[in-house]
Amino acid sequence: MKISSLRRGRLVAAAAAALAATVSITACGPAATNPNAASNSSVAKEITIDAPSGPGSGYDQTARALEKALKGEKLSNKIEVRNTQGAGGTVALSQFVQKSGTKDLMLGGLSLVGATITNSAPNKLTDLTPVSRLIGEYEVIVVPADSPYKTLKEFLTALKANPGANPIAIGNQGGVDHIWGGTLVKDAGVKPADVNFVTFSGGGEALVALLGNKVAAGIAGYNEFGDQVDAGKLRILAVSSDKPIDVAPNAPTITDAGYPDAVLVNWRGIFAPPGVSDADRKALSDVFAKLVETETWKETVKTNGWSDEYLDSDKFKADLESQQAKTHDILTTLGLA
Repeated sequence: MKISSLRRGRLVAAAAAALAATVSITACGPAATNPNAASNSSVAKEITIDAPSGPGSGYDQTARALEKALKGEKLSNKIEVRNTQGAGGTVALSQFVQKSGTKDLMLGGLSLVGATITNSAPNKLTDLTPVSRLIGEYEVIVVPADSPYKTLKEFLTALKANPGANPIAIGNQGGVDHIWGGTLVKDAGVKPADVNFVTFSGGGEALVALLGNKVAAGIAGYNEFGDQVDAGKLRILAVSSDKPIDVAPNAPTITDAGYPDAVLVNWRGIFAPPGVSDADRKALSDVFAKLVETETWKETVKTNGWSDEYLDSDKFKADLESQQAKTHDILTTLGLA
């Protein structure tokens, strides 16, 4: 098949300018005819996005939302989502660090930061190449509607007086719920290791415990408790944000509640393998920078009840290093690191 001189020129110019490798975001034509197409055509081929958990999980939902949005905005034509389960995502991480180039990408987040610590994993997310932080979900601490505690300060005051007498429902040990709970009680002057955090395998079990007054409070992402909050059966003492969140605009923020140092977001972001060149890293980051500005992605974020937590590659790298250190510190106080 013959290629016109004009098209040949465009391809050569794009390849020379970008030095890009083998990313699987497929541009559907020259950048000149598609304002959203990756500026580096060789970083606009095919990608596999590894979700480090099973189908239906938060990581899986994010990966499939990215697949749909990237294709819809013609930033990609061919994307494969791959699920790798095990040990809180550390199995996927141990496999991903062996990869190279830009064909494979992986989702990671705060939960995986915690899992690498609690599982004493040989690899950390900081071993990878941060591309872009994308979205987040905020935590909430709730009590039954008939709870005597009307404010977070009242609850934490009672907890400080008798840490074991007010059990708190959380998800898995060492997960985001546990990390925020530990951060919160520490800021209130309570030793995290003294608090009775009760783990439940799913939000349904935690709800039963809360509604049956088997625990005094519960911590989870808003979506776990939202329906019962709307039904008037649970009451939010605080959300982990410093600003009101769209899904619960009237709920007290953690700053309003008097604990500004306990702000936390359960973020998710995209990573490339170790050793990716600066040019390729920037080219990848530029693709996601374009994506987050599209109405398609903004609507995706809103529909899923996420928050926009976008950071470019450089800012994401710095934030990740800080998160790694803070998470290690709080898990140490919980006796899990």
